[in-house]
Formats: sequence, C-alpha cells, structure tokens
Amino acid sequence: MNTVNGTFIEKTIPDTKDATINVKIGNSDSTMNLVDFQSAMAPIPAYKVYTALLTQSGGDNIMYLTRGEELTIGITYRIYSEGSSGWDLTNVGAPNNDVGTTFVATGTTPNSYGSGGDSEYVSYNTGAPVATVLENTIGNVWFTYGNVGNYNVNSDGLFIENKQYLLPYTYYNDNGTFEGVQLSYNNNSSIYIFSQLAGVGANDMLSKTPIEIRVYN
Repeated sequence: MNTVNGTFIEKTIPDTKDATINVKIGNSDSTMNLVDFQSAMAPIPAYKVYTALLTQSGGDNIMYLTRGEELTIGITYRIYSEGSSGWDLTNVGAPNNDVGTTFVATGTTPNSYGSGGDSEYVSYNTGAPVATVLENTIGNVWFTYGNVGNYNVNSDGLFIENKQYLLPYTYYNDNGTFEGVQLSYNNNSSIYIFSQLAGVGANDMLSKTPIEIRVYN
C-alpha cells in the first residue's frame, strides 16, 4: 500500500514500461502511465543542485556576436539591447528572448537570428568563467567577470541564504597563505568566486575546476 499526496492507493505494476496501471485513489478507480506513477511516488529531493567544471582565462573584455554567428557552449551570453526583432534563443539555453536576459549557452545555433536593425545580437565577456555543466536543477545560472580573481555566479533570486551549501575547490600553501578557489554567498542572486595565488587575486587559475551549489528546500 502506498500514498499519493497522502491518499492511499492500490497498484498493479505491469512489466511493460509504456503501459498504464490501475490505481485506486480513495473510492475512485483510475489509470495512470507507469512513468507518471513512478514520478508521483518518487521522494522529493532534499535540495536543488548546480554542478559544473569552470575554466577562466584573461581579463575583462566585452565582445559581440553578429547576426548569423554561432554561440559556443558553456559561454555566458547576454541578449543585446538593440535589434532584437524576431530572434529566438530558447533552444540554446536562454529562458526567454527578452533584451537583457543572460544565460549559459547549451547549444550553438539559435532557432532564429531575427531581423533587427543591429547586426550585433549577443554580448559576452571573454574573461568570465566558461562552464561545463554536469547537472543543473536550480534554474537559469550564469557567470560574470568582476575584477582580477573575482567572478560571480548569478541567478534571478534562486540562491537562498542559510539554505545553501557551496563546494569550492580550495587549498593552502605551506605557509598558510590561501591559494586556490573559494565560493562565498553574496545575496539571493549572486555568489562570489575568488581565485587567489599567495593571497592575491589572480586570473587564469580555473581549469576544469569543480564547483557545486546546493540549495536546500
């Protein structure tokens, strides 16, 4: 005997994945796809997670793609402030097509490059960390360059104070001076990434560096 939303049900599970199953919810008989049933019965995860490998090089340098150029997977792009008529980037990682939306590219060729008057359609910073995303159940997360050895992990209010766990990649040298990478909570929309060499901020230190952000329920 199991429950869905606190209601007792009776189940008979067939051998075939695509079949429906008979369920009894209260006094009502019904059917449900096996996959949907298993999803309904699955335990709710304790947290959402973002896991990625980050690579960073160079300094603060804003560049633009012109209409028709392909994106690079893992780079953070911002939909440019002009000439946005008709484009569609939702198939390459953008949560929407609004001017100013920022996202990490998951594909290379947009559904549409649009037909606006400005040929430059997205901007990006070559100094921002590039992400190989391994798992993301948090939502739209992207990266920006702050200054030397200081970068940001960003979201639209998805990081919750006192409900998150950050896994940085850190170490100290023999004299106790911090060297490596550290993550630090800033606010609900931003987490700092610090990379330091002998206690001083330094670029070019992230090379497939693992990070993990967990946001608990």
